[in-house]
Amino acid sequence: MKTIALALLVSAAAVATSSARADTRISFGLNVSLPAYGVVPPAVDYAPPPTIVYAPVAPRGYWEEVVVKIWIPERIVIAHNRWGRAERVCEPGYFTYRTDRVWIEADHCAPRSHGYGYAYDRNRDYRGGWNR
Repeated sequence: MKTIALALLVSAAAVATSSARADTRISFGLNVSLPAYGVVPPAVDYAPPPTIVYAPVAPRGYWEEVVVKIWIPERIVIAHNRWGRAERVCEPGYFTYRTDRVWIEADHCAPRSHGYGYAYDRNRDYRGGWNR
């Protein structure tokens, strides 16, 4: 009977030693020490919360080329006369035209013209006040 219990304890010890838990020993009065395993809590990895990255909002609108009339002020230039001498000459101011690219914002709240040359308002009565 003692040999069967001893064989059972030894085989249980062999099975228990194959696991990878912490090893604490418990000894009985028979000079046999068995590993006693406690419940090891699972490892918890604390990570910071994910950062929120907002995608940039695409601007709505279009580029338009605009012709601008600008004033060039008078200035003094150095010109050479027919004998090759340098003279200071006052060049008068003048207007000139320049083409600029301008960004036009697309506003979704603004009424559109619908090709009539004016902003069409659906809530307005365009019958001229008669025939109501």
